[in-house]
Amino acid sequence: MMFTLVLGVIFYDLFNMAGFSYIDEICAFLLFILFGINVLRSKNWAFDKMFLLILGIFLFYLVYSLYIGSNSPRAILMDFVIQIKPYLAFFCVYSMRPVLNANQKKILRQLAILFSLYLLLIGTGDLFIKDLMLNILSHTSRFATATSILALLYLYFSDYTKRDKLIFILLLSIGLFSGRSKLFGFLALCTLIMLYINKSFEMKFNIKNTLFLLFAIIVTAVVAKDKIELYFITGGFGGGRGVEDLYARMALYYFSVRIFRDYIPFGSGFASYGTYASGEYYSPIYAKYSMERMHGLNEADPSFIADTYYPALAQFGLVGLFLFFLFWYYLTHKAIISFRKGCQKEAVIAIIIIAFFLIESISDATLTHNRGFFMMMLLGLIFSDIKYKLNTTPLEKVKTYGTDTFSQ
Repeated sequence: MMFTLVLGVIFYDLFNMAGFSYIDEICAFLLFILFGINVLRSKNWAFDKMFLLILGIFLFYLVYSLYIGSNSPRAILMDFVIQIKPYLAFFCVYSMRPVLNANQKKILRQLAILFSLYLLLIGTGDLFIKDLMLNILSHTSRFATATSILALLYLYFSDYTKRDKLIFILLLSIGLFSGRSKLFGFLALCTLIMLYINKSFEMKFNIKNTLFLLFAIIVTAVVAKDKIELYFITGGFGGGRGVEDLYARMALYYFSVRIFRDYIPFGSGFASYGTYASGEYYSPIYAKYSMERMHGLNEADPSFIADTYYPALAQFGLVGLFLFFLFWYYLTHKAIISFRKGCQKEAVIAIIIIAFFLIESISDATLTHNRGFFMMMLLGLIFSDIKYKLNTTPLEKVKTYGTDTFSQ
């Protein structure tokens, strides 16, 4: 996890800009090797049932895509690996059930604060040095997601006191330097959850928390003044983003509805629409729907093809759309149940991460990127800890525990 955090999140873009773009693939490969060793060492070579189900679904879509010829076999295999990678991250960590001692947790907390200060320097420096953030992180969205990861990492390995919750909000607020509208919404959601969710997983209001929330909203509104003006006064244009760029995203959403309708029930297949592979190996479906001349969606410049995630679900059809949201609903349901059984910290952070992905997927494909990979690893660790806490007695908790099924 530390290797993935340092190389796959914080310094990923520096390596990428230097020409080495395989960090996330190396992280995924090493994680899968560790998972394989863990399985071989187990007495019965047990696999998680839900993991096997997910693998089965992806393999079905792989065969289906090859059968209908959604793109070249090379493109289909590339997209298959990219799309399954976050789920492998989740289930590999969940199945290995790593147990961190107090010293390891302290080191991860300290790293989260250290790297947050590093990002704070970049954020403040960007106010005075033009394009500093872009030169180091390549895009403002990378800055925002990195601050979110570090804040959640600190919170998870903390004692979850009021002080820790405040530090979490402060670390997350560093992301405001990115100017990303999603970060403003995510920060507001996290603040609301930290202040108002009680031990019964119900909203509990009081004057002190409400005054603090109002103060936070005012501060955020001042910092986000330009973004608010962008969305509610100028109609969403400006802010460094051209009209053509926004039209590209709108087109992806618009035509995804048509693809859902035309490719019932399993979609257009891997590497066919809205993904990196469909742009790298230009998919024929763009010409079919007369998208091949649109800005950022054409073969010469496919830079906006993978600009968002939800439209890419058209590759999997209505069945895939249902399964995607069923997966997140299932995790949310498990988290809420565990919350009411005493796993407050784990459940709250799990729900925050799920909300993070649902928000991010509106206008980014973070789920399939390097930062999404780390976030899914953290989510797998959280549900592993939940399983451990709920299914062991106090005496058993001092022992190493083996492989079990997620569905139990």
